[in-house]
Amino acid sequence: MDQNGNWVFIDNESLNTSDIEEQAVMLKPAKIVSYAILPLFLFSETLFGQEKGKITAFLEKADFFRSQFKYDSAIMFYDSAILLSGEDQKTALTAYAYCMKGRSYRYSHKNDSARVYIDRSIQLAGLLDNDTMLAIAYINLANILKSSGQTDSAGKCYKESLRLFEQAGDSTGIGKSYNALAIFYKNTGDFDKELKSALKANYIFKKLNKPAPYIRSLINLGNAYEKLKEIDTALSCYEDAYKMSTENNKPKMAVSALINRGVIYYRLGKKEKDKQKARQWVEKAKNEFQRAIDFSERIDDKRSLAMLYSNISILYGYLGQEKEFLRSAEKAVAISRELNDLTNLIGALNNLGLAYKKTGDYRKAESCYLESFQIAKRTNQKETVKKTSDNLSSVYELEGNYKNALKYSRLAAAYQDSLFNEKKQKLIEEHKTHYEILRLKDLNRIKELDKKRIRAERNVTLWVSVFMVVILLGLLIFFRMRARKNRIIAEQKIRKLEDEKKLMAAQAVLVGQEKERERIARELHDGIGILLSTASIHFSSVESKADKETSEMLKKANKLLKEASKEVRQISHNMMPGVLSKFGLMEALEDMFEKVQDAGEVQVDLRLEIGEERLPENMEIMLYRVIQEMLNNTLKHAKASKIRFSLIKENDEIRMEYADDGVGFDEAELPHDKNLGLAGIRSRVEYLGGAVELRSGKGKGIMYFITIPLYKRNA
Repeated sequence: MDQNGNWVFIDNESLNTSDIEEQAVMLKPAKIVSYAILPLFLFSETLFGQEKGKITAFLEKADFFRSQFKYDSAIMFYDSAILLSGEDQKTALTAYAYCMKGRSYRYSHKNDSARVYIDRSIQLAGLLDNDTMLAIAYINLANILKSSGQTDSAGKCYKESLRLFEQAGDSTGIGKSYNALAIFYKNTGDFDKELKSALKANYIFKKLNKPAPYIRSLINLGNAYEKLKEIDTALSCYEDAYKMSTENNKPKMAVSALINRGVIYYRLGKKEKDKQKARQWVEKAKNEFQRAIDFSERIDDKRSLAMLYSNISILYGYLGQEKEFLRSAEKAVAISRELNDLTNLIGALNNLGLAYKKTGDYRKAESCYLESFQIAKRTNQKETVKKTSDNLSSVYELEGNYKNALKYSRLAAAYQDSLFNEKKQKLIEEHKTHYEILRLKDLNRIKELDKKRIRAERNVTLWVSVFMVVILLGLLIFFRMRARKNRIIAEQKIRKLEDEKKLMAAQAVLVGQEKERERIARELHDGIGILLSTASIHFSSVESKADKETSEMLKKANKLLKEASKEVRQISHNMMPGVLSKFGLMEALEDMFEKVQDAGEVQVDLRLEIGEERLPENMEIMLYRVIQEMLNNTLKHAKASKIRFSLIKENDEIRMEYADDGVGFDEAELPHDKNLGLAGIRSRVEYLGGAVELRSGKGKGIMYFITIPLYKRNA
């Protein structure tokens, strides 16, 4: 809990579960880009059968130990495979062994050693001109760079891996690169790119029908939607991932999906102000974590169980279920001890200490905190030492042991402020010395003033005069500045009134245009259209009575009349669609995008959520014109293959997103005639009291983000 008694949630990409009593930590499972044991391309190597079989056996054994988190054993078997290959055997199997050995070192938090073997793998794969192996090595290098804080270099390696997979035509590798990029962009906070990468990976693996990476892409997609605040969509992705995991016997992935859902429920509970509803959300989170525990116990995944029991104990504590809180925390401690996972053990011990503290067993709480304190101090985790010291101080105070309470309270303060306080103390000492010097100078100055008092009295009149002059000058400057400020304010008001007049005039023009469109459309349809249809009927009646030559001429004339009637109806529909006036905006948009989809040149991803209740007529017309203009721009100029459009009514606001993957443009370089279309979009949105955000660039497509209030707000 924090200082206000609230539970604190931390989203982490690692399996580190260090959480302190007053900062209880809940973690998501690690998302690691992984590959199937020994990719199929390795078996194309030209080694002798028996020797190749031995190397392959060593690699399979090493991969097995790596999947069980037994990295020392994995490294031993990778070394055996490399040794058996010999110095002169430059094969993809050897490159793979180097790469996976480096990867095992990275999981053992030995990045320097990991980098050495990944670099060897890259060098050997380059000599072999093996793009697929080289791409795998680059992804592993990117992971090392990312964990070392070299974000820019990591991003370049991920992109290079994608390029190599594309060059090799490896669809599976391309999808895995996009999965890795989705996680990378999540860590760098670029959530739009995260979503795009996750969507691409999801599309590729769905098409390839590969369950495991497809499930990973669903989880990454859920993470992206969660970051973009589309919670329902994120939950749906996690649920799909869970279902596929159970159907394809992927329990670890099912655990990941369940934890992600539980995390969202926990966060919703944290945000909920109603205590009863908040409790319901946390109960749902607890249920998801319990299901994850059941899966992990079934496959004896102790590393996940240590984290899960530590996290679920927090939820039990929140719900006031103290027995379960204590039981889960004890299990987390026991499993962490068994795994010798000191980082997770520190957090589990602090949670257990909190459980004992809540049940009034201060001695056991003290014991847990002391052990956590010693481990944190031994592993030089200063922040953890500080927080554990706070916990010890708290429990000693409850025991009445004020001496130790004060001791650890001071120790916590010392750790928290050690460096800062040293600097602060140094500054204080410098100020004290400076103050003493000034004080001595002041004493000497007083003596001198006593000697000069007579001369000073003579100059009083002069100083008073100077002072009065300064005051007068100050007043003059003040009044001039105030007058200037008032003038600027008045000019701003005038400009504002002029802008408002221009806006009102533009709005009046827009309204007038739409009314005139409606009038012309009605007259075309009900006037000229009916006259043309009537004339056609007369021609048809005369046609049967005329001679053959005249009949042929009448047929041609009648055909021209029908074409003219059809053209009039089309013009009338373009000026004011009948579907819009009769059935509303949703039906009109569905009709418009359906026609585009039926043409077969552009794929449309349409999402409309504006309810059954119709919007104000004027708003529907303006929105239709805006969307019509965006769509026309795409069809005429963008050369796009895909359009994504959503229109959502929510919380007295309409949110519109429109995107295509076309050639894009630089708005500053647009010719005047094409810029008019964008100006029309902006003026209509401004008329509705909304705001437009446009993102585009050459070769980057275009994205519109538009928000419009359902009820115009007064300025």
